[in-house]
Amino acid sequence: MGEGAEVEVFSPPAGLSAHAAEAALRAALEAPQGYPPLRQNVVPGDRVAIALDPDLAGPRAILDVVTDVLEAAGVEPDAITIVEAVRHNDPPVSGERGEVFEVHDPSDRDRLAYLATTAKGSRVYLNRTLTDADVVIPVGLLRRDPLVGSHGPWSVLFPGLSDAETRASHRLSRDAGATADDEAFEVGWLLGSQFQVGVVPGSDGPAGFVAGVAEDVRDAGLAAVERAWSFRPEARAEAVVVGVGDADSPGDLHDLVAALMVATKLVRRGGRIVALSRVGGELGPALGRLASAGDEERTRKVLRGHEADADYALARGLLDVLDWADVYLLSRLDPDAVENLGLIPLDRPEEGARLASRASSCHLVSRADRVFAEVRDPDAA
Repeated sequence: MGEGAEVEVFSPPAGLSAHAAEAALRAALEAPQGYPPLRQNVVPGDRVAIALDPDLAGPRAILDVVTDVLEAAGVEPDAITIVEAVRHNDPPVSGERGEVFEVHDPSDRDRLAYLATTAKGSRVYLNRTLTDADVVIPVGLLRRDPLVGSHGPWSVLFPGLSDAETRASHRLSRDAGATADDEAFEVGWLLGSQFQVGVVPGSDGPAGFVAGVAEDVRDAGLAAVERAWSFRPEARAEAVVVGVGDADSPGDLHDLVAALMVATKLVRRGGRIVALSRVGGELGPALGRLASAGDEERTRKVLRGHEADADYALARGLLDVLDWADVYLLSRLDPDAVENLGLIPLDRPEEGARLASRASSCHLVSRADRVFAEVRDPDAA
């Protein structure tokens, strides 16, 4: 940074050691919020489904503790089924302890079952393994996401393990906020899934756990997330440098756009956002349409007809970011695709450092895709 530059830094909370994480999870399962211990929720002969969050990195250690408690209570290993959507960054989880593992396919009608109709009139279809189980335990990462709102084990169940049409409709109504949570809680109640497990993320593993009734898990869990992941600098900066993902998980396009949206809460209008990532892969249909539009037509109008696409919210969010600031991106994406999206591709991290060094003020934010950010003085220059 230049001499006299104002710099504020956010570093994410560290995760617990393996021993401490196991102890914390066992404590949460034994003393949950508003509900009896997990061991009292099952009896020998029960069929148990664990609904697993595909965004939960390295979930095997968590699953080992949960299944150990279930087996100690008399549940047979082969009566436990782990159900998750396709993993975003890691390889699929295997049933290493003898459990059954299933990848949810929202388009396979034979693997879906009608559960009920919610108070707002939604017909709920869920993964059939969940509806057939005696006990369903969702395990999910707790976070506040600028693209999807609050996220936790309740949303792993619904809409996460529902049918394709429901998942698409929820992508179009992300602004519903608490209303979406309420419907997810209702679906959990209709399913009989009262015991849920939330994971407070750290930079290198879980930083804590909250278990119990869904509403209590949300309230206590998101409060813990906000305490651990809040960044409140004094004012907006001329430049903001954000990191995406970590050493074990490079993140995906969702994480990238989420980090950029967080940066807009910290950078001055017309300022510079520098995103350092290892995000790669192909653009989805909505982002692809945005890339093909050209500078003059890069508006929300070009996204008409793409509302049902899985990456529609990403494309819409990216448009909002580009309307606020210039974006420089280090990634593993095709540089031409990056440029066609309206971003400026970088080849090396040093280029980002040089851009930041020219600013009179700068915020540095690690793992920005998980950060809750707001400036203390929004009117300060």
